Amino acid sequence: MPTLEAHSVRKVYHLHGVEIRAVDDISLAIQPGEFVALMGPSGSGKTTMLALLAGLLHPDAGEIRINGQALHTLRKAELAAFRLSNIGFTFQANNLVPYLTVRENVELMLRLNGKLDRNGRTRTQDLLKRLDLDNRMDNLPSQLSGGQQQRVAIARALVHEPSIVLADEPTASLDTNRAHQVVSTLANLIHEQGRAGVMVSHDPRMCAYADRVLHMQDGRLVEES
Repeated sequence: MPTLEAHSVRKVYHLHGVEIRAVDDISLAIQPGEFVALMGPSGSGKTTMLALLAGLLHPDAGEIRINGQALHTLRKAELAAFRLSNIGFTFQANNLVPYLTVRENVELMLRLNGKLDRNGRTRTQDLLKRLDLDNRMDNLPSQLSGGQQQRVAIARALVHEPSIVLADEPTASLDTNRAHQVVSTLANLIHEQGRAGVMVSHDPRMCAYADRVLHMQDGRLVEES
């Protein structure tokens, strides 16, 4: 069964009396262990689509399912709890808590999910070691480079063992070498752990790490490669 399914999803905005179809009748399915890149020019609807997949926006038509669960059937509190346990996020702005150490930032997801036990702490250490951050566990985010901060964000997105990881322009603020390092690491971990992954990116060079590339334009999927 696909981890993530979208069926005929549509999202419409109204601006000064003009109807803008940000997402226009999109269907897709992503399997466990599959890393998919969502590409498109600015205004193509890819960020709106990611927000819909995350349950942060509600579609005007169609439905989105994660592990068979239709998001639109969940009440607000149920959706928040489902999202917290089933979805990992990484963002362009990594959103690390500035006064928490690297270890504490990663363990925050475990704490929120009620999984901050011995196994969770071991998983945190293993992930940070895997991401070459084991010597930075007690540093604050301000003491890290941009690439290191994004790797902490990756650890935080994966530590609670979500079904799917959603990454919104995770390399936009990084130089080329660091961008390749971050995306290759994210892709490897998604493959190794059997998570589903979706990355929104404007950089076609990052597509080399994806299993599939979906291209959006004017709110529609226009090409797959």
